[in-house]
Amino acid sequence: MIQQASGLLKFNYLSPGGTYSGQLWDWDAFWLNRGLMSLQPYLSEVEFRRLVDAGLGSWKNFFLHQADNGALPILTTPLEGDPFSCTTEGGVETNQAKPVFGQFALDLFNAGVSADAFTPYLKSIRAFHKRWRKKYGARNGLLTWGSDTAIGVDNDPTTYGRPEFSSASLLLNCLYHADLIAVATLAQHCGDSTYADACQQEADRLAEAVMLECWDERDGFFYTVDVQSVDQRSRYIPAHVPRGMNMSWQSLPLKIQTFCGFLPLGMGCASSDQIARVRSHFLDPTTFLAECGVRTLSAKEKMFSYELDSSNPSNWLGPIWSVANYMVWDALRKAGLRDEASLLAEKSINLLYRDLAESGTLHECYHPDTGTPNFNAGFLNWNILALLMSTGG
Repeated sequence: MIQQASGLLKFNYLSPGGTYSGQLWDWDAFWLNRGLMSLQPYLSEVEFRRLVDAGLGSWKNFFLHQADNGALPILTTPLEGDPFSCTTEGGVETNQAKPVFGQFALDLFNAGVSADAFTPYLKSIRAFHKRWRKKYGARNGLLTWGSDTAIGVDNDPTTYGRPEFSSASLLLNCLYHADLIAVATLAQHCGDSTYADACQQEADRLAEAVMLECWDERDGFFYTVDVQSVDQRSRYIPAHVPRGMNMSWQSLPLKIQTFCGFLPLGMGCASSDQIARVRSHFLDPTTFLAECGVRTLSAKEKMFSYELDSSNPSNWLGPIWSVANYMVWDALRKAGLRDEASLLAEKSINLLYRDLAESGTLHECYHPDTGTPNFNAGFLNWNILALLMSTGG
């Protein structure tokens, strides 16, 4: 997983393994680094510093290719700095890197990297976040994906195949919220309390928008929302015709239950009633709770499918992904649902243990009930997050 600096990648870096060997992906590197940092108690100081060096190198490599508009690439390789053309204006919408670089930096800081290493980059992080707000911000205070290009959860029905800039994804907004909180902490350590306060205030506004726009009282669950709701009266009703009541909503829920519906619990502002109702969804074996963890899509959705050998797009219509298990686990424990988090951790660890014992390696995703590997043997990457789950974080 540790790759030597080469070509356009000037620093040592982390690669997912399997079919993605040698490539540097945004959230793959972030999750892998987070898992690797948990190895500190088991390694010598020299060995651990080698991991930290590769994590910090990964982080720095992305900023080597940051555009003047603040955009960061989703993928970078020794031969191509930005294969998806995320940092160029115009053309086909390709999104930009996921908002994980504040969290990435804070994990490295907590692993012993000096705050001085990040201070010169605060302006770059600020520009990256500004790019999210300016280009992808919706009127209701949420962020949208620009398209379904490389969103991580490839064929999530709330984004995949939908109109550009329409999906205010729970995954995106929860990642961005966590990134703001991380940068607020990092900025304090770097001596920039003004920036820290600004990040905290923006995080609070975003959390409020998620609670207002994405919570569904009838279902007791959080949903990604469509932000295409626009009052068109001035366009279709003649000026001399009296107009009725104002349009009071700015989004409509996309009532498709994905694992992302659990993630807002990690924001720390859900009510006790909301936590209890979301908990009931987690514990329901007919929807989410499977033998091997959390189904990425409820088994009751008509799109539900655990088809094997799906790599482009990768299949998030039900299979178990370790990163999804981890994100839900993290949200559950932050909401105080410790027993439920422990249950999910046990299922996750047992799944990977069986795969390693039977196949000698790990895979990218799995059948939710049998644990049969889906594809990409040798994919280690975010499977290593199970180490954090085993120790309670």
